[in-house]
Amino acid sequence: MIPARNALSSVENAIGRIRHDENGVVAQVRAATEDATRLRAEQAEAFKALARSRIDSLKQGDVIGRIDRTERSILDILERQRKRLGSLSLRHDELTRKIESIETGRLDKVEAVEQAVEAIDTLDKRIEAALADDVEWLEQKQKGDRAAEIAQAAEEKAKLAESDLDKKGEPYRDDALFMYLWKRGYGTSRYAAGGLTKYLDGKIAHLIGFEAARRGFHMLNEIPKRLREHAEDVEQGAQAELEALQGIERRELEKHGVIDLEKTLAREHGLLSEAEKELADFRMELDRLSSEQEATLDTRKDPEYEQAMQALTDMLGREDLRTLWREASATSTSEDDAIVRQIESLQEKLSALEAQIAEMRENASKLAARRAELERSRDRFYRSGYDDPTGSFDNGDLIGEVIGGILTGAVQGGVLDELFDKGFKRRPRSRGGSIGGGIRMPKGSSRGPWTGGGSIGGGRSRKSSGGFRTGGGF
Repeated sequence: MIPARNALSSVENAIGRIRHDENGVVAQVRAATEDATRLRAEQAEAFKALARSRIDSLKQGDVIGRIDRTERSILDILERQRKRLGSLSLRHDELTRKIESIETGRLDKVEAVEQAVEAIDTLDKRIEAALADDVEWLEQKQKGDRAAEIAQAAEEKAKLAESDLDKKGEPYRDDALFMYLWKRGYGTSRYAAGGLTKYLDGKIAHLIGFEAARRGFHMLNEIPKRLREHAEDVEQGAQAELEALQGIERRELEKHGVIDLEKTLAREHGLLSEAEKELADFRMELDRLSSEQEATLDTRKDPEYEQAMQALTDMLGREDLRTLWREASATSTSEDDAIVRQIESLQEKLSALEAQIAEMRENASKLAARRAELERSRDRFYRSGYDDPTGSFDNGDLIGEVIGGILTGAVQGGVLDELFDKGFKRRPRSRGGSIGGGIRMPKGSSRGPWTGGGSIGGGRSRKSSGGFRTGGGF
């Protein structure tokens, strides 16, 4: 059994680990991209050196000019990308640190809420024990129990009559002639036909014995209505008796300081809600930055970069440069051989580096997918109310194993959601809930970030087996 806050922290810590790994991959891609930029610059310089060595002065300026223009275009794009990535990374790191700090502080706030709830719960139990022998409370409880019994009996009678209507009314509803006359209101003030229609309807009514059947079907419909009205009336009476009992309990709670305790709970609720909102805003901004960073890393999606690389490919494929390459490769001059070997070596390094960058991008995509799975589970955790401070999970070991599996890519996020659904439990409070009608929050106060688990100190059972009739809870 682990507290709900620990399960949530495990998910958030796993998300933080993946973000840390993503940042590491981003740094690697940035470094590799800068290396590729340097190698391309060296390659361009080598081609220019080859041009100076091999092409006559008239063509040399044209070839070197083309190389310079293409090189500058690519280097400018890569420099913009480098600066943009640097700016995104700085903001990404800053947001990550803020989120980690808020998440750490959130645990303290959750604990403060738990302590505030526990303080009220302790007072509940103390007042519950003290009032168990109180004459006024015992008399009101007896009145409430009796009213609850009457309400329960009335409810059962109403349901039985409604069930009878479904079963016993079926022969009437299956008789087409009877239902024709019934819907027209024959035999009642609603019937408005005249002349031949009235004459024929009278023949049909006489033929099927409609009047006796109408009275029987009318009573069959009226009895459930009357019993349902009676059940609702006595239910209201039972509720009034229950509220009177709660009033006695509430009076004692307030006499012993519950209002101050509820104010403390409301304050801690508010602080926790503010932290949750701030977290949600920062996480949204971080998601946006992550998407932008991922798109920036993938130069294949950058039209300017693609255009510049195509220009480089076209330039290197021109006939004059291919001729220049062939002639230099065929000569035996040491200067040309050294340049050719340099260009070949640079090309091999570039190819290997681009393959590494592609692999890094693939790793970044996988990490982003795993993070997204955990974030979806975390968001569903909140929507389901599993962040309830009174909640816990009885399958904590399995939750840890599955989170580890998601980190390695061996498990899908849906498995984690199933574990949360199966393992979640709420701690019972004061025989099921808070006395005096439940915890009361000041007007305008937040109900807290947990939204899926019902209201605090909510409904009660109508009759208890012993002392206080308490029910509900978070």
